[in-house]
Amino acid sequence: MSESSQMPVTATFGNRPLSGHRALVTGASSGIGEQYARQLAALGCDLVLAARRIDRLETLSQELQKTHGIRAKAVQSDLGTPGEGARLARAICTKEEPLTILVNNAGIGPYAPFLETHIDKHLSTIQLNITALTELTHHVAHHMIGHGRKSYISNVASIAAYQASPNFAVYGGSKHYVRIFSEVIRNELQASNVTVSCLCPGGTFTEFLEKAGQELRPSGRAAMMSATEVARQGIQGMLRGRAVVVPGLINKLACFLPRLMPTSLGITLAGITMRQSVNQVKATG
Repeated sequence: MSESSQMPVTATFGNRPLSGHRALVTGASSGIGEQYARQLAALGCDLVLAARRIDRLETLSQELQKTHGIRAKAVQSDLGTPGEGARLARAICTKEEPLTILVNNAGIGPYAPFLETHIDKHLSTIQLNITALTELTHHVAHHMIGHGRKSYISNVASIAAYQASPNFAVYGGSKHYVRIFSEVIRNELQASNVTVSCLCPGGTFTEFLEKAGQELRPSGRAAMMSATEVARQGIQGMLRGRAVVVPGLINKLACFLPRLMPTSLGITLAGITMRQSVNQVKATG
């Protein structure tokens, strides 16, 4: 399905249903994070856009303010730095400008054998995918409960949260954590004003492939989705209060079938599928 033929999120929820809301989107300079920002803005939501590439964020924030008449702020933030999640939360969660939506999208995932990757790269993956996400969620959820307005948290995981694959040991483990963490705190907060949702996309046309060290083969393109559609389904699921959102039929099957087989067999089959879909190349991120 081409991006132009996909139903915009406004067609589902109407014109500006998020007017008065304010969202923090991490990893907003490209890919799924950028599309979350664009579609939330189209729904009338004010934005705080966080990522390392401040030039891209400023360009995007200016465009969205002009196009949708919302307020958007660009914040340079490297969540791979210990303690940055808490610093970012303290900087933007104020009584004067309450945050009502948190999109934890920033993440990395080197595609390579565990022992062939420097330990610092693995620890950086854990810091960004797990520690910063947990830190931000803890601080922002306290803030949301404090102001009492209807609020949403959308944590971006992956279908790797259901099916691990060789060459993705730390990434797969980190995304499994994000899914389980999200489902548990959703349960703990069910009586509050905060709804937690977890987005588990499969292969998506973003910069992630290049940064992870993956080169897409022609055979791997069939299961890929656009970042526009993934974000649309993520926002739709978040606003409808769904616990887990898996975009695309192929991805839904990939999450269900591992339940029917031994873990070791699932990992082996996932490795075969990955080798048929991508080549391992030098990562750029």
